[in-house]
Amino acid sequence: MRTGSTRVRAAVTVAVVVVALLLGACNGAAKGNRTRPGPGSASQPVGSTDGPSTPGSSTPSGAGSGVLDPLGAKYDWSRFDLVSPYLKNLSGSATFYELVWCDVEPTQGNQSWKTMDAVARKAQEVGARLMIKIRVGSCWATTRSDPQHVRGTKNKSESFMPKDLDAYKAFVTSVVKRYSPQGVHTYAVENEINSESFWGGTTAELATLVKAAADSIRAADPSAKVADPGISSTAYGAGIARRLLDEGRGDDAVTAWNTYYARRIGTRGDQIAAVHDVAGLRAALASPQAARNLQYLALAESLQKDKVVDVRQVHFYEGWDAAPALVDYLRATTPAGMPIEAWEVGQFLKDSTVSDEVRAQELVKTVSILLAGGIRRVLWLPLVMNPKGRNSDEPRYGLLNPDGSARLTGTAYETMARASAGATASPISGKGLTGVALEKNGRTTAFVWSTGGDVSISLQQGESVKHVAGQGAAAPTGSAVIGSAPTQIDSNRPASELVGAL
Repeated sequence: MRTGSTRVRAAVTVAVVVVALLLGACNGAAKGNRTRPGPGSASQPVGSTDGPSTPGSSTPSGAGSGVLDPLGAKYDWSRFDLVSPYLKNLSGSATFYELVWCDVEPTQGNQSWKTMDAVARKAQEVGARLMIKIRVGSCWATTRSDPQHVRGTKNKSESFMPKDLDAYKAFVTSVVKRYSPQGVHTYAVENEINSESFWGGTTAELATLVKAAADSIRAADPSAKVADPGISSTAYGAGIARRLLDEGRGDDAVTAWNTYYARRIGTRGDQIAAVHDVAGLRAALASPQAARNLQYLALAESLQKDKVVDVRQVHFYEGWDAAPALVDYLRATTPAGMPIEAWEVGQFLKDSTVSDEVRAQELVKTVSILLAGGIRRVLWLPLVMNPKGRNSDEPRYGLLNPDGSARLTGTAYETMARASAGATASPISGKGLTGVALEKNGRTTAFVWSTGGDVSISLQQGESVKHVAGQGAAAPTGSAVIGSAPTQIDSNRPASELVGAL
């Protein structure tokens, strides 16, 4: 954002002050329906949702099965050899691939699985659990074959409804039967449906499509999980503001809008603008794109409520201080017991002057807030900066340099991946501190920072603290001071004891 910067900085300052309160809502501290049981309850296992659920249990599907790293990444498969050494450090985590029917079968009856087979093989090489997004695309098989939104070197386009739903179901079945023996057991249907560049049909058509695909997936692999299509990161700002308005919290809604979109305002012309009052917010929510965002958020949530899908898929690229409001919204609008997975998480920031150290600190805060809020899987996108790509100015920040070497962001992410593998997540909120405590085998690693001034903590024998972004280590015993930069605490105490002592 470059326009209205003073107003937005003020909004961000206000948001930082309320971060702890928002995280408190994640821990059942807020009023109203935020206290209801649901995804993201404290002390839930962090891990895969690919395992079976316990009949009659209110715990999200897969809870207790997770010995996998929840922190994975999405990467350019054509540069796999460059990034594979880093990916092996995330072994056991997840990734995904977008499979398009019209690419696999560009002409009727002529299918080629070469690319998808290579992707599945490469994922196995680095120990990554592969998930597949199944999209239709536009071609001979669809009701329209004249895409209006062609993007990228691979000429990706929006999807349209298949002409023959039975043929589509047969294709989905063939995908599942081909790749379930290779360990693929999670599938999403379409992608970022609120964008016209991804979905060219109607909401009713999409509901029909998702149900048809979900039925075919489960019939072909009864152990499979179906994720919803996913909504773009920018849509959630509208959802958050709309919900606050409906609760009669107009001023909070205005602040939430400006905070959530702080880095977007001015980057898309008039599509996303700062708002100054409730009337301005209502006008913004009535704009064509915001209205579409709300429409498709409602559709996704109806698919979750009706159990057409098993997993809520989230995308998030905004500033870390917008993450608490996102978590609060997800907890309020996701059916109890439904796991939430963030398949796309990153940093949208068009400012090349921001240091890698600051980027790493933001990454730790974002991931900590998501895990503390019950998000059970996080995939970073992009993994590596591509100077030859269509976004060479890198508005979304990678974990690795163009040569494959790790940045501070990559090192911090790997540290969090090791700590969270097979762990149980508990939120840290109160006494001026915010973060997440990750416990396994009775030991805890916490990532924590101050939301105000410096906070002094006491350490027991054997406990240590260090800054995650490479600023050196503090004394291993005695006391330590926690500031605004995230700090890692390694403790031999269970999370409940450590959090209670902070």
